[in-house]
Amino acid sequence: MFSRAFAVAIFMGSAILCEAQGATTASPRIVVPLQPLLEVLDRAKVSGTLEVSGHCGVGPPPHLPHLRPGAMRDGSSLQLVREMFANNPAMQVVQDPDGKIRMNESGVPAELLQVKIRHISFEENGVPLQYAAFSANTALLHAILRSPEIVTFMKSQGMVLPFGEGGTGGSTPHPISAPHIVGSMDDLTLSEALDRVLRTFPGVWVYENCPRADERGRFVFLRFFDLQHPGLVEEE
Repeated sequence: MFSRAFAVAIFMGSAILCEAQGATTASPRIVVPLQPLLEVLDRAKVSGTLEVSGHCGVGPPPHLPHLRPGAMRDGSSLQLVREMFANNPAMQVVQDPDGKIRMNESGVPAELLQVKIRHISFEENGVPLQYAAFSANTALLHAILRSPEIVTFMKSQGMVLPFGEGGTGGSTPHPISAPHIVGSMDDLTLSEALDRVLRTFPGVWVYENCPRADERGRFVFLRFFDLQHPGLVEEE
């Protein structure tokens, strides 16, 4: 279902650039095949979620679905996104009441997304955490995925993040006036936490389940793609 031509080159110890103010020494290298999708969502000012299965044997994740060239020039964002996935019958595209567009491939094991998290803090003594509160991917890598419930569940299931935990998000302090996640998140599932991040940093979160070649557990790719800077890769 997924084309090799759309596999994204692996980058070690890197993070996807989620906002201009979060960049340090950015080195843009690739534009992901999600760019047409992100452009549609950006025009409509809505965010989205994408859940897919990958095939680790054909290259490093993420393995993103082939998007059909848009035949429709006009229409709602939901209609346009459905048109993009028209060649992928397993992809279900729906829209939440708040406008968020969900793109879910049927059959994707997504139990990780339903793990309940008790508490995630983005502040210390009332001050936003510089390494976690000011970008979607640092929030994911340095706060959300480090919650005890997620760490325990992933270990029990043999789940591995293909890019590790990533870098620290740079050493230049962010001004408190910059967009950032406020306070904490409590008693919510992983998917709900990811949705909450989109309130501050609009974009698309991508979840890919990928069996490992050694059949010992699986890779789980999880990253945010920003609407304003689609597909830029930043090396830290």
